[in-house]
Amino acid sequence: MKLVTKHLSIIFGVCSAFIIFSIILDSVAKAQEQSACQSGQVRDLNGLCNSNSQGQDSGTMASAQEFFRSGRKLAKQGQSQEAIAEYTRAIELDPNYAEAYFFRGNALALEGQLQKGIEDFQKAAAIFTSRGELERAQAVQQHEEIIRQGIQEGEF
Repeated sequence: MKLVTKHLSIIFGVCSAFIIFSIILDSVAKAQEQSACQSGQVRDLNGLCNSNSQGQDSGTMASAQEFFRSGRKLAKQGQSQEAIAEYTRAIELDPNYAEAYFFRGNALALEGQLQKGIEDFQKAAAIFTSRGELERAQAVQQHEEIIRQGIQEGEF
């Protein structure tokens, strides 16, 4: 009974982390979609639209975001393999797309490709850290740790 409770708590932890992080990233994605800025631009501290600081051209950024959004829709419909392909296209167009790495990592882990998922979590955390988004990096690292712990305990 104790072992079953432990297994359920690990599964609950993984699901909770995934849901919470998904909600946060969805909020950010929706805010970006609703921005009055042209594609490839971000708002500065004064609320003005400026070129994206990552140096991407607007066409590339729009396409990467479109593939990411498509991946999210497919994942919500339970089409994991198709979602992985869309996240991969987003990453190919924007190699610093941390959110795409995170969601691809989740999809890979759910498909049983745990090590590849962990590699994507590490990449996402590194990108968030390089951007100074330490809370997001820490959340990804905690998610990764839950997966690692599950592997070590034979859960996955």
